[in-house]
Formats: sequence, structure tokens, C-alpha cells
Amino acid sequence: MRAPSGQPIALIADDDEDIRGVLSLAVGTAGLQSVLAEDGRQAVQLLEDLHPDLILLDVQMPGLSGIEVCWWIRRQRHLAHVPVVLVSARTSPFEIDAGLLAGANHYVTKPFTQAQILGVIAKFRTSRPATTPALRAPTAVVIPDLGLAR
Repeated sequence: MRAPSGQPIALIADDDEDIRGVLSLAVGTAGLQSVLAEDGRQAVQLLEDLHPDLILLDVQMPGLSGIEVCWWIRRQRHLAHVPVVLVSARTSPFEIDAGLLAGANHYVTKPFTQAQILGVIAKFRTSRPATTPALRAPTAVVIPDLGLAR
């Protein structure tokens, strides 16, 4: 599914309505249309048919965490090239590394500024991440089965 206007799409998944709103505003400012999900399961459901240009995921969500959704995304052929940005109040190096090992391209810690989000969006809009080695998941990492068979 693409935006009827041909406008690029960003999926935003966060269980906090205020954070979804702030991220949606930043995404709109950057020229992308927002598609919003309230939790990880809803994000996965939307991503079954959605072909976004960018995905922003909260790490701590009910149902499926952003890290679990990121693992799932990296197993989907139609999404493997899409940049994933994790957004979280969790700031320990262990948690950041876990997000990056799950296949995230970037990790933004809360609180964040709109300028930070716009910078991250600009970074991924100007590069083709599918050609960068950073997007390839390490071969030694085992991707868990989340019971979300297609």
C-alpha cells in the first residue's frame, strides 16, 4: 500500500499518544505521510500490506516490543531494506546494542527534540540503506519465532 498522493510513508508505532503525535508532526515536516500504530501487534498487522519508506518504533510497547517488531521486519522481504529507527527511554548500552542487533538502523533516546528526529529522517531519506553493510543482520544472530506466520 502506498500513499494515494505518491508521498513517502513513515510507520510510527508507539503506545503513547503524545509521542505518536510529536513523531507524526516531525515526519510531516519532513514531507512524509504518517501511518500510526498503537502497539507492536498493530504495527505488524499494518506492515503486512504497507510498504513504508521509514519505520519509527518505540522499544517498550505492550504485546510486541519494538525490538521484537524489528526482528520480524528484518525477516520480511518487502521490508528488509526499510530503515528502522528505535525510539526509547531505555538508554543503557546493552539495550541500545540489543536494538541494533535486532536490525535497527538507528536508536534515538527519549527525551528527544524535533531537530533530532528531523536529522534522523533526513539521513535515511538521502541514502539508500539497502546498499549499506550496516543493514545486514549478523549471521550469528538467531531471529526468534514470534508466532506471526504470514
